This record gives sequence, C-alpha cells and structure tokens, in this order.
Amino acid sequence: MSAIEAGRHVVMESCREVPVAAASPSKAVAAADGDLKAKLFMLASPLRAGLRRQSPEDMPKESPKEMPKEQELTVNCVAADAAVAASVPAPVTLNTGVSLRADAPAFVPGRKDADDKPARPPVVSVRRMPAKGCAIVLLRDKAVLELSVSMRVAVVDGVCVEVRKHTRKREQAGETATDEPEGVFVAWGHRVARKVDISEEGLEAYFNGLSTLDWPSGLALQRPFEEHIQSFLMSSGSPMPLNTSPKSDEAVAAKMLEGIHGRPELVRELWEAKEQLDDLWNKPPPPLGRSLMQRVARDQLFPHSGKEGEKHENRAGEKLEELSKAVGLLEGVPVGAAFLDLCGGPGAWSQFLLAKPELAMRGFGLTLRSGSGDAADWQAEEKDDWYADLIQNPNWSALWGADGTGDLLKHQNLEHSAQALKKQGGVFLCLADGGFSDKAIPANLLELYFYRLFLAELLTSVSVLQPGGRFVCKLYTACSDAMASLLFLTTRMFDHVEIVKPMSSRVAGPERYLFASGFRAGMETETIRAAMVRSHQQGNGASPLQVPLLTPLIASADLATDKVFTQQFQAMVSRLLERQAGALRALVSRALKLEDIALAAAEKAQAGAGKWAVAAAAQREAATAARREAEEEAWNNTPTPARSTDWTDRRSRGTRDHGTLSHSGYGSRYGNNSRSGYASRNAGDYSRRSAVLPRALAFQ
Repeated sequence: MSAIEAGRHVVMESCREVPVAAASPSKAVAAADGDLKAKLFMLASPLRAGLRRQSPEDMPKESPKEMPKEQELTVNCVAADAAVAASVPAPVTLNTGVSLRADAPAFVPGRKDADDKPARPPVVSVRRMPAKGCAIVLLRDKAVLELSVSMRVAVVDGVCVEVRKHTRKREQAGETATDEPEGVFVAWGHRVARKVDISEEGLEAYFNGLSTLDWPSGLALQRPFEEHIQSFLMSSGSPMPLNTSPKSDEAVAAKMLEGIHGRPELVRELWEAKEQLDDLWNKPPPPLGRSLMQRVARDQLFPHSGKEGEKHENRAGEKLEELSKAVGLLEGVPVGAAFLDLCGGPGAWSQFLLAKPELAMRGFGLTLRSGSGDAADWQAEEKDDWYADLIQNPNWSALWGADGTGDLLKHQNLEHSAQALKKQGGVFLCLADGGFSDKAIPANLLELYFYRLFLAELLTSVSVLQPGGRFVCKLYTACSDAMASLLFLTTRMFDHVEIVKPMSSRVAGPERYLFASGFRAGMETETIRAAMVRSHQQGNGASPLQVPLLTPLIASADLATDKVFTQQFQAMVSRLLERQAGALRALVSRALKLEDIALAAAEKAQAGAGKWAVAAAAQREAATAARREAEEEAWNNTPTPARSTDWTDRRSRGTRDHGTLSHSGYGSRYGNNSRSGYASRNAGDYSRRSAVLPRALAFQ
C-alpha cells in the first residue's frame, strides 16, 4: 500500500517518520494524470480532518532504531511519488521543518470540528403573559443575560420594558441550582398592555440581537448623595404675640420665596429641577411608557426611596415603622393607651399600632368618607376608606364627625370628635397622615394649599392629647411664614419637636414628618389653641381649592426675632431643598441616560437579530413540532371516554381555548388563530378528531 493510498505522506528525515497534511484533493487532481487521479481522490476524508506535520525540534528525542520493513516500504513509495508531491501547490511544501497546516488541531478519530456544529440562538424560549404585561425569556447565552440585566431597561416594539433576572421558586427556596437555562423577567405593565402589546417575535429578536452588542458605556452609577434619615431639631426661646384676627390670604409663589428661610435661590432651583422632570414626563412617545425610565432611575440611585415593603399593606405603614424606630415613638407608651388616626384611611397606621400585642392599644380613626360632600367639596376615593379588618376590630372605632363626612376642615366635625375622645379620657398618641393632590393646584404651591389641613390636624391633636402625649404629622415643604408659624407654635406646646424625613419617603418628593413629644397642657397651650380655633373657623369648612391659605398666626417680623428657632428653621429648609433638587436633577439625568442606552441597544439589536433569524425560526419550528408530538402522544394514550369528556369541554369553551394568539407555540395550546402558523394544528389533525368524536360520545 502506498502512502497516498493510506491517506497521508511520509517524509524521510533522519530515519524518522513525520506525518504531514496533504494538499487539497481538488487542486492535486487538477495537476495529476492517469492513475494518480484515482489515488488522490482517496486523500479527501482523512486529510480534511487535519493532520499536523511535526518538525524534528518538536519530536521527542529518541535513540536511533532499526526501521521496520513496512516503514521502509512507505518511504520508498514516497520517493517513487516525488512527482506527485512536487505538483502540490503552495502553501503546501515538503521542505524540512515547515508545517503544512500549522493552525490545524491534531487529528482525533471520531471528533467533529466545532465549526461543524450548528450555531444556536441565545434565546431558548419566550413565554408571554399579555394580560399582565410581562414575559419570561429563557436564555442560553449568559453574556446576553448579564448585559440585559445590567441595562435594566430596554425598548422592544417601541415600548419601554424593565428587565430583571428571573428567579425560579425552587431557587428562592434555597434548592441547588440546575443546568437549566437561566432567564429574565420582562415587564411593561398591564396599563401599557391595554394600549399596545409586545410580540414574542419582538422579544426574541431583541434578546438574540443583544449578542452582537458591546457593553455600553454609562451604566455605572453616580449617586448625588448617600441615603439616610434626615432629622432636624426644632425649638424656640420665648412666646410670641398671636394673630387674633386671621383672614384669608392669597396663595402665590411670592409666599414661598419671601419666607424667613432667607434662601429664595434654593426655592427657584427646586422649581427648575421639577420643571425638568415635568418636561421629561410630558415628552410624547416614542418610546411608549417612558415613565418606566424614571422609576428605574430612582430605584438605581435611591434604592430605599419610596419602596413598598412586605410587612404592611401600603407604603404608609413602612414609613411609620421606620419613623417609629428613628424617634422612639413607642418607647414608654403605657399599656392599654389609646391613639387617634387622623386622615389615615385606609388605615395602615392603625394596623401598625394594633399589631403590637405587648401594648394592647385602643384605636380611633377619623378620615374623609368617600362620596361625601357636594361638587365644591374635596373628595376622597373609595380606596381610602377604612380597611374591613379595622371596622371589625373590637379595639378600634371609626369617628365621622357631626355631619358624618369625616371632613376635618369643618370645625363642627373637629369639635364633635374631640368631645367624644375626651369622654374616653383622651389619647396618648395622635397620628396624622393627611394629604391630597389635585391637578387644579398650581405648580409648586402645594404647601400653601396644605396649610389649612395642617392647622386642623395640629388643633385636633392639642384638643385630645393627654399630658405627655405624642404627635406625628405628615408635612410637605415648609418655606412660607404661615407654615413656619405653626412649627413655632408646636415648639411652644411640646417638650421635644423635630422634623424627620425617612428613607422610605421619596427623596425627590417634598414629604417629611413632624414628630412632637411631651405635650404641655397649660395656660400657654390653651392660649395658642384658642387662636388656632379662630383661624380654623375662618376657613368655614370650605375646600382647600376655595380657601387655600390664611394669614400666619405669628407675624414674620416677630418670628425673625427668635434666633434659636430661625437658625434651626433655615438649616432644615436649606438642607431639604438642596437634597430634593439634587435628587430631581440626578433622576432626570439618569433617566435620559437609560433611555439613550436602551434606544441605541434596540437599534443595534434589530440589526444583529438577522444573524439568528434562520436558526431562531428553525428552533421555533422544532419546539412547535415537539409540542405537537407531545400532545398527540398524550391524546393517543388517553382512554376514549376521557377523550370524549376532554373534547366536549373544549367545544363548550369555544374560542377561549382555540382563540389564543401565538406565533411560535410558546404559550398557546390550540392556537388556530396563530399569526404565523407555528402553533396552529393542521386540518388533518382536526379531521382525525372529528372522526373519533362520534365513537367517543357513545361512552357518555
């Protein structure tokens, strides 16, 4: 047998055998004649596998051995076929020490080249839940998974979506991870889903196309400041003359700029930052659902801000729990003490206090009843009605005031509720979480429209608290002299007063809380209370939109003379204004950056998705075929009576099963409305079922 017939050349050098790769058979055949062509045709299979020639330097040093006769015969064959070897074109050569295919891997029998394996797309499957506005995308490419999760947002089919790593239930339970494909959870929300849907094709193409992207710049976070609780002590030096003739006042921007805080430039900077956020919010699509960018930006920059917890039914409970720990709200509370939940519907704060069995507290609640009042009154929504478990709790009672509306701005309701509580001995805790929002309120003037509600809450607390009692009240900004005067009076009626902004309160919002402890029941408090009653009556029960603001109970010139209070007030206002404006600017910048990254990635992914179009289509068809085969097998293995019941149930359900839309079989079982035909059954399948049906019905 010659070397050519054996499928290789053997070169004799220093009495050693060196296997080398042969030339391309087609080129060798073209240059050969006669019997040599037949011999060269035999080179194709073994030589294409890639035999690497070794130089003498690469070979292990061995002592000379006598050449076997078979090897000597092979060498002689090579010498005889020198003409054939000389006909092999470049780069193949027989010069000593030169590799014919230096980059070729060593030949291993039975091994397939990596390039021979068909490339599989990054996406394994897409399971879409259109009613919920979300989907689960399983990925085999971990690089694509890490990139998409790091970006957090994407634009698919012109819609903004949020991307998070999908965690299986068994992983949450701490079970050992498997080799199954990992996935991402993609959400665009049910509200957006009502307007426009995202297709499985779009999701599949986007994540397949991500495999062609480089890691985008700008994903690193730059937080403007660290999150922590903000707390500011408030105190005063001496009493101040009170305004005994309050009047309605005009709610204008000048009231916010001309206060004793002395920092009008900070107020203007805050307004400018809010305007930037409003411009971003009002920017029309595309992409649709742009507000998602702002929410993700807030979560990234301020992960504790505005977070919903798992312990309470809404965020109000989370904020009160954090506030309680920060100020020691429940430390030293007498067992069996009573509390009043003002403007607290639906009742998260009451739930928090009643869930302390060691305190065994009794509770009362006064909030605006939904649907009460005429069109001129401010309204409450049904979602703000008291929780059913509170109404049924024997340790808790609802108060509605004299007219049954629970409207605290009406003085008769306030007095009626205060008298009822005094008969019960008063309360040790008074908590007020009142607030409102209305598009009719001019921009940046919420504080001024909130003034009368804060006045009513403070007046209620000093009317029902026991000596030494405690008061918690939600506030907004406090730039005006009207708000400053109420804070000053609070320091005159309580031993300890501070303004606290919890981390759970949105850092870009104006919300903060007043905490006052050690209620002083005395002559000065009664004098202040009488002045507050006159001011409250001046509102005459009108809604905040009709009578938003009243003249301050203490003149600004008098407030400015108390250096202790003024300095503390200015420090509080300046600090919170700076943080709010800084947070707003950071949110806008981050949201814009996320949108730019997402739009650029969507464009590049759309171009890169074509690389996987054929493989993805083949994968979808294979998945659909496997699903059909599984369904057929299940159907054929089902006893005939069970088939008849199943078939009858499906017929009775009508289009609920057969009307499911699908394009690739990821979610639909019987999708005869399939857009591309991947999920629908063929006509022969239904004909076969129709033929079986009459026989199956005989068993019913």
